[in-house]
Order: sequence, then C-alpha cells, then structure tokens
Amino acid sequence: MRKSRSAACELMLLLLSCACGSETPDSSPTPPGRFDNPDLIAGQTGGSAGTGLPMGTCANGLVVATRVAPRVVLVLDGSCSMSTDYPAAGKPSATTCTNNTKGRWAALRKALIDPETGVVPKLQSVVEFGVVVFGTANSCPIPGEPVRPALNNLPTIAGKMPMVQPGMYTPTGPALDWVYQNLIEAEGPDTRGAPQVVILATDGEPNSCGGGGMQGGQNTTNYQPSIDALKKGTMKGATTYVISLADATGPFHDHLQQLANLGDPGAKGNAVLYEPSSPAQLQANLQSLVGAAVGCEIELNGQVDATSACTGSVKLDGAALGCNDPNGWMLVDPSHIRLQGKACEQLKAKNDSSVEAAFSCTAFRPD
Repeated sequence: MRKSRSAACELMLLLLSCACGSETPDSSPTPPGRFDNPDLIAGQTGGSAGTGLPMGTCANGLVVATRVAPRVVLVLDGSCSMSTDYPAAGKPSATTCTNNTKGRWAALRKALIDPETGVVPKLQSVVEFGVVVFGTANSCPIPGEPVRPALNNLPTIAGKMPMVQPGMYTPTGPALDWVYQNLIEAEGPDTRGAPQVVILATDGEPNSCGGGGMQGGQNTTNYQPSIDALKKGTMKGATTYVISLADATGPFHDHLQQLANLGDPGAKGNAVLYEPSSPAQLQANLQSLVGAAVGCEIELNGQVDATSACTGSVKLDGAALGCNDPNGWMLVDPSHIRLQGKACEQLKAKNDSSVEAAFSCTAFRPD
C-alpha cells in the first residue's frame, strides 16, 4: 500500500486525555505520537500507577494525521503537431517542432505551470504531480527524463517541460504502458491507497517506436498498444482521463472515446472525452479534473474503534463537525476519516485548513 504523504500542512490530531476515574490526570507531557500506556488504563487489567499516570487515568498523547494526497500523472504528447496553432482554425497540422506561442504545446504548458494560473502551482501542496512527455526524438517513447510524482513538484516539472516539444511522432501506447508500469502502484483487495489518476493530453493518432510488427514505419497509425495500455492501467487501479487537443473525427475520435471509456470504468461506457476548443477551456478542464481528484480523507497513524468513533470530535478551522453528518465527518475505516458535504468543500477550497480531532484513549490505538 502506498502511504499518503503530508499535504499542504500537517494536520494535528490531538488525542485528549480522558479521566476514567475521579483523580486528576498527570500533566506531564508525553512525546508526540506516543502513549505512556497505549493498551491499558492505569490501575486496571494489569495497569499500574508505575506508568507515571494516576490510578484510573487514560494515557494521553499527540497523533499526527495527514491529508490523503492523490497521485496525478500528466502524460503529454510531445509530437511536432503540438506546434499547431490552438485553435487551428482550419490550418494543417505542423510538421516541425517550433516555439509557437499560440500553439497547442504553449497552451498546455501555460495551463499547467503558469505561476499565476497554472494547475500545478495551485495544487502542488495537496497533489503528487508527475509528468511524462512522450515523442520519438531522440529516443522513444520518452525522449526526456520523466518527473516522478511528488508533492511540491513545480520546480522539477517546470524544468522538465521544454519550451519546444521534443517530437517527432506520437507513441501514445508505449508511453502509457511505461507510465502504468513504473508510476502507478497496484492496489490489492485489502489495501487502501490514495487515488491514482492519469491525464492523457494528445493531438495525434497514435503510432509506435518502430519494430514489433509495425507496418510502414514509425508514423503508421496503431491503436492497439494504447488500448492494451489502458486496460493495464485500469487493472492496477488507475483512473485515466483523455484530453484531445485536435479536431478529432472519424476513427481517431472513436479511438479516443474508447480510451476514455476504458480509463474510467465507473462511467459505464459514457465517459467524457474532453475536447477543449480554446486555451481557456483547456485550463478549465485540467483544473476540474485535478481538483476533483483532491479528496477529503485524512489518514491517521493509528486506528479508531468504529463502535466508539462518534464519541470523539472533529473540528475544521476551529468549528465542530457532526459525526456521520452529511456536512460533517465520518469514519471510513479504522485509519481514515472523511469530511463530507460543506466541510469537504471548505477543506478543498483552503489548502491550509486545519483539522483537529479528539478521541478518548479507549477509542484510539496508535500504530
């Protein structure tokens, strides 16, 4: 299971001491994340005041909780046709890679890493961003060095997204296969990890790196590798969204729709194929997709007894939330709580929101 990393800021879960008897709890500090006596109440079932606690008193301590950060891998078409004006307005696709400030690549780059409006600067503190640019020059399918997913990854991503895409052709299938093999971690039936999302942005029919049954050379259309790769990614638990930056029609449009359906099985064959017609719409699509991946789950470094969960309390920015309230919080599993409704919206709107929770020592067991 991939452990989620701290997102935006560490959310401190304060496990308050509880008076299980009439005596005053010991006021001496306990190291964060540790308990004087995590299993027993002093003086009961084998516990004793020798633990440093008064008789009949629960242990106390601080528990660190972390907001679950999704993994979002941006798989970007680096073929030379990405130098085409965007929107193309009927112009033919570019056949050479140029620094076209009005082109598809420039629009994609701006939508992702612009300091003021880019999706990565806005959400890097709560999303593990990774980037893979694919093409066939000077190597295939990934000419440059992939950026592995991590929080606060903007400097690395900006340094690995060139002003001019590498080119030449569009080895979509081999690139996706590499991503699912190397950047997506398989989820088992008994594991729980952060969401893993792949966003494919492309403008050209897929081809390959040559060999392997290629008929006619490197730039021959070949849909099957992309289909096979999507099936692999979905089997590993990734959700894949597809953005078309070209005026896709006919078999190519149908192929992209097929990829979208394979990548989002929850849509049951009616997945959205994103086809932004302008840089502004591209920006909005990316913001929507990545923003939706940012959830409202909090991972605890311990376990809550489900039968006692609602005896605890959770506060968002100082305001108490209701347990099992549609606009409050709920226990997802022993190690995760989730904010819901208006509370979730507030958490997602403010990356620096603070969450505090209090449970009795009999309801929570630290790892």
